[in-house]
Amino acid sequence: MFYNNAYVLPYWIAEVSKLINYLGPDNVFVSIVESYSSDDSPALLRAFETKLQAMSVPNRILTQDTSVPRPPSMVTGPPRIDFLAATWNLVLEPLTVHGGYDRVLFSNDVFVEAESIVELLETNRGEYDMVCGLDFQQWGLYDIWVIRDRLGRIVSGQWPYFSEESGFAAVMASEPAPVFTCWNGIVSIRAEPFLPTEMRRGGLSAPPLPPLSPTHPAYPRPANQTPATAPPLRFRSSSPDECFSSESFNLPYDLRRLFGLERIYINPRVITAYKWRFYLWFKYAMRHWVVKWFMETAGHKSREDLPQFVLGGGNQPTIWDGGECHPGGALHLH
Repeated sequence: MFYNNAYVLPYWIAEVSKLINYLGPDNVFVSIVESYSSDDSPALLRAFETKLQAMSVPNRILTQDTSVPRPPSMVTGPPRIDFLAATWNLVLEPLTVHGGYDRVLFSNDVFVEAESIVELLETNRGEYDMVCGLDFQQWGLYDIWVIRDRLGRIVSGQWPYFSEESGFAAVMASEPAPVFTCWNGIVSIRAEPFLPTEMRRGGLSAPPLPPLSPTHPAYPRPANQTPATAPPLRFRSSSPDECFSSESFNLPYDLRRLFGLERIYINPRVITAYKWRFYLWFKYAMRHWVVKWFMETAGHKSREDLPQFVLGGGNQPTIWDGGECHPGGALHLH
């Protein structure tokens, strides 16, 4: 899904092309939606489409798409989330029609190396339901609105990110860390939950799951519904009774609630960023052995130093630890 990304697309296309050559053109389908761009993104993607056709890679690349109306303001709020959810679902359409794949790899408009994507796909030797990389901006971890630790709490933007014990230990060892939700630039997810029930291969659980929370939009779940018979997983915005959340938070949330798929991880070795200078900094400078040694031995925070958000300003800030609904307002990491 791209919008005004001409600065990242040449790099992204080159790395994805390497990935396709590694995986094999017969094992890949490329689906891309670009909409409302005013730069060279459409032309770059049309050239990529021509390249994919020459490589015999099945694909659907939609450029200058207007089938999903873009809201007048893309400030974070329900209209933005509705737009993003609908666009991601448009990206998914070829899978839901044709099936035939084991994993769905979602990529934001990030700098990421082909080798890192392979690392992501092979996390835990493939034993996962969903796994995310890490995305960075100048202050550290970027999408801390979406990622939650194993216990459902927010994380810090600063390494090693987690105060929860198992996540803290995993990141300290540069190993995959269990989380409740994540997205963070690039994601690999089991494909079967996205498929219509008649296209599934029997990999989802047949016994019913525990009852849903009354606030979940699928509540009450039909008595005979199981993960194997649940409606296809889709991106969505929050219902009026839920906490306001990103479409990329609701997806892993529903993966757990509707399908019982709870093996969700972040892989701290998979680094992405939205700006080249931050990519270089966090991919290479911050991973130099001297820096890594210092961070592991002296520079990390105590697990007891719980991450929090400070919302609002002036004399009446609100401290939020992620335990309840986001109370709204401007976000400042504390």
